[in-house]
Amino acid sequence: MPEHPPAHAGTGASAWFRRYAPRPDAAARIVCFGPAGGAPAFYRDWARTVPQDVEVLSVVLPGRERRTAEPAITRMADLADALARAVTACLDRPTVFFGHSMGASVAFEVTRRLELRPGPRPVGLVVSGRPSPRLLLEHPSPVAGYDDEQIIAYLRGLGGTPDELLDDPAVHELILPPCRADFGVIGRYAPDLGRPRISTPVRVLRGASDPATPAWDALRWREVASRVTVPDALPGGHFYLLDHLPAVVDHVLRTLRGEADTAPGGAWAASPSTDPRGTTRPTGPTGPTGPTRPSGPTDSGKEREVVTQAPAYHERRIPLTGDVLSTAAALSETSADAYVLYENRGAVGWAEGEHGTITVHADRTVLTVKDSGAADTSAVFTAEGGVLDALDRALAAVPVHGWRAYGWAAFELSYPLHGLPATPGDAPLAVLAVPAREVRLEEGGALLRTLDANELDSLEQRVRSAAALGGAVGSSHRVLADVDNHDAESYKAAVSAAVDEIRAGKLTKVILSRAVPVPSPIDLPTTYVEGRRGNDPARSFLLRLAGWETAGFSPEIVAAVGGAGHVVAQPLAGTRALEGDPEGDAGRRAELYRDEKEVFEHAASVRLVVEELQQVCTRESVTVDDFMSIKERGSVQHLASRLSGTLADGHTAWDAVGALFPAVTASGIPKAEGCDLIRRAESGPRGLYSGAVLTVDADGTVDAALVLRSVYRHEGRTWLRAGAGIVAHSTPERELEETREKLRSVSRFLVPAAEAPVSDGPEVSALDEESAALAR
Repeated sequence: MPEHPPAHAGTGASAWFRRYAPRPDAAARIVCFGPAGGAPAFYRDWARTVPQDVEVLSVVLPGRERRTAEPAITRMADLADALARAVTACLDRPTVFFGHSMGASVAFEVTRRLELRPGPRPVGLVVSGRPSPRLLLEHPSPVAGYDDEQIIAYLRGLGGTPDELLDDPAVHELILPPCRADFGVIGRYAPDLGRPRISTPVRVLRGASDPATPAWDALRWREVASRVTVPDALPGGHFYLLDHLPAVVDHVLRTLRGEADTAPGGAWAASPSTDPRGTTRPTGPTGPTGPTRPSGPTDSGKEREVVTQAPAYHERRIPLTGDVLSTAAALSETSADAYVLYENRGAVGWAEGEHGTITVHADRTVLTVKDSGAADTSAVFTAEGGVLDALDRALAAVPVHGWRAYGWAAFELSYPLHGLPATPGDAPLAVLAVPAREVRLEEGGALLRTLDANELDSLEQRVRSAAALGGAVGSSHRVLADVDNHDAESYKAAVSAAVDEIRAGKLTKVILSRAVPVPSPIDLPTTYVEGRRGNDPARSFLLRLAGWETAGFSPEIVAAVGGAGHVVAQPLAGTRALEGDPEGDAGRRAELYRDEKEVFEHAASVRLVVEELQQVCTRESVTVDDFMSIKERGSVQHLASRLSGTLADGHTAWDAVGALFPAVTASGIPKAEGCDLIRRAESGPRGLYSGAVLTVDADGTVDAALVLRSVYRHEGRTWLRAGAGIVAHSTPERELEETREKLRSVSRFLVPAAEAPVSDGPEVSALDEESAALAR
């Protein structure tokens, strides 16, 4: 005789489930597993919400309702074993398991047992309000030892039980026994991560304000399941589902229909594997992605008391001598991986490797996380709320504490932002990388950061070697590009046509550009060092990421948004040459202030930036801190202004970036009309030119440099590009000359690659000699 009754016997399967609306002819079923201490009635309303051809079964555990005479089960293994036997009889038609809080763990363990034996299994599993098994294992719960007062405090903290019931001693006699049993289950539960991952599709639901289920942790369900979907969080805390029952049921029905890859918000997919990982990631101090738990007797069990800490970087500070820019360039020169160097007025961030990659398209943003020992995992965030909203949600799901992402945004990101048709094809509009390794360099020292603690020593050795090598980086050899004449006539014709459209009232200003090919291979890191020595940029950068390589010396920022919501923009518009001759440069500076066209162009640009800031900042905070001063940038000098504001309530850093992108000084006024004319007048997409290279921090800080004064390499081509601001008073000859002046900021520093032939004649042109003198 078996130890337990058969699951289909009258006191077996039927005792385990409550049907509030029996539907014996239903085409499908949902089996619901309740939270700790919960009664089957927790799911009473589901029967009225699902379609008529779906039957809802609510699990009845021993010790509750009609099973009060049975001894409660206090260990997860015993509970899951018994339920796996009982539920088999319910799997005669497509069935989805839904579990909330403790019920999610129970449903998962039952699914795992069903997959290990022959016979039916569920078509899907929906886990709600529950940390991943990895996080549960990392932070064991103390609730198994809670006394009655602590249990009541726990229930009060969850917010799912009315206070008037919790204050009634008579009610305590009803609710405490099942809670003690369930606390024994969750308090002693230690998930086994060494078993094969389940193949049943899993959907992870959570409340956006529930501290027990941080966004970054949802990804870690893939450690125990090969197909995992993570939609956007629903508003609310731990019991969010009480206020959003139709949305929750819709997710369950999607799972029932097998729509794991088309859920709104994001679909996670990892290749099935029977070789699961067992490596615990490092944890770091709590912060924006990991709120701390309450302390004392109000601790609310596994679901609420978990210290939600994300994997973090291992860090080491080292003293360092030598030039930080040359050191970072030498690191880039010797790197075999993707990298981004980003300099902000002497402070350098250098990132290498792509632990996480955020790829932005017009209709979606994809977050991909790489991990040794497990398949890469991708999440898709659809862009119904806007392209930058999808990006913001993807960044919120990055499963690393204290991350800084580095990357680029193409000019074509402006099209979805301003309602223009997307460019043909599916080329990314932006790419950000959360690095595997990072070095932050300042004069006198460096901060090393790695996700793998074993890489710290080797990274330190590389940095010290790069610092020793950095002083030798540089070259007097140059590759000459035809910045004076290439495409000159076509450019003048385009300027003339643009002036006609402006005078016809179609727009106020547009920046048209021309590209100049670089005729032979160049050494980008050394070109960066030489160019940085000869320029004084607002930001500089050197990168190899997602098919693009560039070295640049940005004259201005698109936007800088601080953690307190302080937004800064620095438009530059109005240009004259800067040739190193003090008297001549002073004369050109005076001419710049007198030139009606240049002053109008700058004033119009500042006016638009004020309007853009007022869209996202409190109106009273928007100020022009500096108006029409002169900034010297390499081979040119500009009229420059600085504006700032403070984000209004309800607006984010990405709202500010969206309002200011693309920079008015590289697009047009109005921007939509300017971008449309650019697309019609220029041959092919701009790509990185007039887009942004940027860094983004986990605390919401964004620093975005305007991509100008740069050299680009993409799909086997290398080129320079520069533009000029065209208004009604523009002349084709002057705008062409302005592009020449700007191109020389970079063209004078193009260093040939090692394999490129070097002439036996003079190594540098007259302009090169001049730039070398300026650098010295």
